[in-house]
Amino acid sequence: MKHDLKLIDDEFIDLVYASLLGETSWQHFLDRLAATLPDGKSTLFYHDQYKATGALSLTSGMTSKQVNQYDTYFCRINPWMPRAANRKIGIGVTAEQMLPYDRLVKTEFYSDFLVPAGAESAVGVTIVRTEGRSFLLSILTSERETERTAEAAELLTRLAPHLNRVFKYYQNRSFNRFSKEARGLAFDAIDVGLIIVGDSSRIKSASETAQKIMEQGNCVRTSALGKLHIASHDAEAMLQKMLDRTSHEPKYASFQVDDVKVTLIHVQKDRFSFFFEGPTVVVILEPQRTTPRVFDLAEFREMYALTGAEVRALNGLIGGRTADEIAAEAGLSRETIRSQIKSLYAKTNAANQVELIRMVAGLEGL
Repeated sequence: MKHDLKLIDDEFIDLVYASLLGETSWQHFLDRLAATLPDGKSTLFYHDQYKATGALSLTSGMTSKQVNQYDTYFCRINPWMPRAANRKIGIGVTAEQMLPYDRLVKTEFYSDFLVPAGAESAVGVTIVRTEGRSFLLSILTSERETERTAEAAELLTRLAPHLNRVFKYYQNRSFNRFSKEARGLAFDAIDVGLIIVGDSSRIKSASETAQKIMEQGNCVRTSALGKLHIASHDAEAMLQKMLDRTSHEPKYASFQVDDVKVTLIHVQKDRFSFFFEGPTVVVILEPQRTTPRVFDLAEFREMYALTGAEVRALNGLIGGRTADEIAAEAGLSRETIRSQIKSLYAKTNAANQVELIRMVAGLEGL
C-alpha cells in the first residue's frame, strides 16, 4: 500500500490543480481520495471550536442523512475536534493520534455516527485555521489503525500545502472580483453605498459612497481589524447569521438604521466556492432622500428591453433567491429559469448576481 500511495502522489496533486482550474471536479478528487482506504468516505469540512459547530461541506461516500446528522448534532460532540484544534497545520494524523481507540468506542459519536456509517477509524489533516475555525480534509474507513492508515495520513500531509494554496487562490480571487464590482460608478452616481462582506465580517471591498457613510459612523463603521459593524442590534445579528456557514437564514433582509436603509443580501455560491471562499454578504446603504430617484424599474426594463419573464428573474435575484426558489414560485422548471437568468445577464451585460445588484439596487420598486 505504501508503494501504491507514493505512485499516486502525482495523480492527487494533479487532481488538486485540475479541480482548481475547472478541468475536473472537486467531487472527483474526493471520490478518488475515498478509494485509497477500505470503505473510504472522504470529506472537506470545517469546525468552529468556539461555537462547537461545524459541517461536512463536501463529501464522497456519505448519504445526505449522514451529512445532516453530523451538521445538526454530531459536529458538537466529535471527540477528535478538541485535539484537532491544537494540532499543527498541514500534518496528517490518524484517529488513534487524536484519541485512543478504547476511549473512542465509549463515545456516542462512535456508536451512533461512525458505526452506522460503516467506519471504525479515520485520518485527517488541518489545511487552514483562522480565528478558531479549522478547515480540514479527512477520510473515514472501516479499517482499524494499520500501516495503511498511517500511510494515508502521510499522503494527506503531502497534499496539505497544495490545498492551502487553493484556499489562498479562492480568497484572492474572491477579493479581486468583489473589489472590482464595488468600485463601479453606478452606485456612487445615485448616492447608494455598496459593501462586500466576507467571513468574520471582514470588508472585502466598499464603494466610495459606502466609505463616506462609514466615516460618519452613525449607521455603519469599520473596526481597526477591517470588520464591519452595523449600528443596529437586529441588523448586526442578521449579518452574523448570514455569515454563519451553518445558518439557513433568509437570503434578503432590510433595516432602517438612523437615516439609512440597510439591505443585506446573501450571495448564492456553488458548494465548492462556498467551502473555499466562505460566505459573502452584499450590504447596500441607501440614505433617505427628500426627492425621488431618477431611475425606476420601468425605465430599467425599457432600457434593456427586458421581457416579463426576465423581470421576474431580476426580482428574484435581487431578493436573494436561487434559481430553484424562483422556479418553485413561478411553477416552472429550473432549466427554464436558468435560461431566463442567462438572457437577463446577457442583455444587461452583468457578469453575475452581485454586478446585477450593483446596477439596480437604487431603483424604485425593488
